[in-house]
Amino acid sequence: MARVKLIDPAGAEGKTKEVFDRVEKYYKMVPGLQKGLAYLPETTDALWTLSLCTAREGSIREELKRVFFAVTAYEVECEYCTAAHMIALIMKNWSREECTDVIHGKPSPRLSDKENAAVNFARAVGRKPSAVTDEMTDELRNIGWTDAEIVEIIACVALMRYTSTIAAALDVPLEPAMEGVGISCGVPLEQRDT
Repeated sequence: MARVKLIDPAGAEGKTKEVFDRVEKYYKMVPGLQKGLAYLPETTDALWTLSLCTAREGSIREELKRVFFAVTAYEVECEYCTAAHMIALIMKNWSREECTDVIHGKPSPRLSDKENAAVNFARAVGRKPSAVTDEMTDELRNIGWTDAEIVEIIACVALMRYTSTIAAALDVPLEPAMEGVGISCGVPLEQRDT
């Protein structure tokens, strides 16, 4: 059960309804994360716009960004966001095992060595941003990542740290489609409203 009452899209009005309509058009439903954050409609709107921009903007392909999101969600111990981004990868034909392996730190055969290095960097940023060193960013540059792409990786991680903080702190229940998909971050995966 969420720590706050989740706003019901059926009763939403004004800016909240506008945001819910945009989110529902994209997902064909309104996820619990948006329902929990909807007490702040401008913030919900800005986060939705930022999420779409972060996933689209730059030169890193969206599938790799989804890996960054899943790895970061796991590092910050958010069951909800880990499961959500595993589902996004599964929809791109990743197996649950492939998702689990990359989240746990195994290099993915679906990714190049360069991309696996970026995933490891994202994991480090997700775990503790202040632990990033010049050597880490130099290593990324040495294997072909540009400064713009390093910023893009960090922006993906920052977005996921923000959304994961909201979902985890509010204890947003898993969506029915998430049940049994995620990797336990220390919270029972069966946790969801029925």
